[in-house]
Amino acid sequence: MNKLKIFLHGILPAFLLAASVGQIYAFTNFSTEISEALGASQGLVQFAFSLGIFFLGMGAAFFGPVVEKNIKLSALVGGLLFICGMALAQVAVITKSLALLYIGYGVLLGLGTGVIYITPVKTMMMWLPGWRAVAAALPIIFFGLGSSFSTILHVKLQGLGITRELWAYALIYAVSMLAGGLLLKKPEEAEKKLQSEASDFSYKKLVKDRFFIHSWLFMLINISAGLCLIPLAKQMMKDPAVGYTAAAAALIIALSGLFNGGGRFFFALLSDKLRDRMHIIICICTASLAALVTVGISPFLIGPVLLLINACYGAGFSVIPAILSMKYGMHDISKIHGAVLSAWGVAGLCGNQLAILTGVKFGFIGVVVMICLLHAIGVVNYFLWRRASKA
Repeated sequence: MNKLKIFLHGILPAFLLAASVGQIYAFTNFSTEISEALGASQGLVQFAFSLGIFFLGMGAAFFGPVVEKNIKLSALVGGLLFICGMALAQVAVITKSLALLYIGYGVLLGLGTGVIYITPVKTMMMWLPGWRAVAAALPIIFFGLGSSFSTILHVKLQGLGITRELWAYALIYAVSMLAGGLLLKKPEEAEKKLQSEASDFSYKKLVKDRFFIHSWLFMLINISAGLCLIPLAKQMMKDPAVGYTAAAAALIIALSGLFNGGGRFFFALLSDKLRDRMHIIICICTASLAALVTVGISPFLIGPVLLLINACYGAGFSVIPAILSMKYGMHDISKIHGAVLSAWGVAGLCGNQLAILTGVKFGFIGVVVMICLLHAIGVVNYFLWRRASKA
């Protein structure tokens, strides 16, 4: 295929779309300012982020048919939901309304993020059919980078005040997503071939399919385990039993984003090279479990372990589309991928909350043990998943 076309109609629009909605992971940058403006506690304000992640998963799940039918329409719908959510969050700050913040940043922006998240994935897989996992990983990596770009924007814009900063975000991301939606295009020959194929897809059949169920459980376990550690990383490293300095903890947190993106690419590349893609799942589960066990030997190892867990957490997102296509083909992959990502929504609501409750009751080691158990369940799920793949 023409490399310029791949870049202009695949990679570039995927970057513009995914990096824009990756902003959702940068909520922490301005959550304090929103908390002060609303006169609400950090816990109440942070719940807007948890809602956003829940509706991200639901947006991916329920808008899959729109993405399958028309990627330009899905980019437009997702972009409008996202921008309206950002604008409503700004109105919430002005009117000091926590409810409007939940509706804006939680419901609308979350739904828009979910739609945009899955919009470029199938298109990238069609442009790079020989490297499906890497192709699917690219927009997912761009999504992760979106948090870093938003942080850079925050540094430049924070002098404007929180209300103007939110308006600036809305304008910048509107332009970026509009350009991405206009440029995004599927390769014509591949699209014609897919359209000529018959499909017997139905959600009723899908939710009863054992392969889908184990795929969903893998995502739920992997995401929950990641979200358990990520919000508590700094506190864990500063625990007296660990003893990291503030500078060392900051370095680990700064490197976490790189490991997350690197893990997405590395495991996707490895997946494309394996004779059986399913083997990548046991690599992710056992690597996470083995790393966590070392913390029991020496709590000081929590820093490197956090980096590896971040890599494996990101990898789960990048390898799943190609694994699903291996089983179900490409015709309805946006619908199926979206349905699997509903696990992200569930994990977004319960993962970090579970970690916080466990940490309060059992401390730092209790959280590590709980995540070990999650990954142990993940290993069992893998073998059941393998059996379902052969059915």
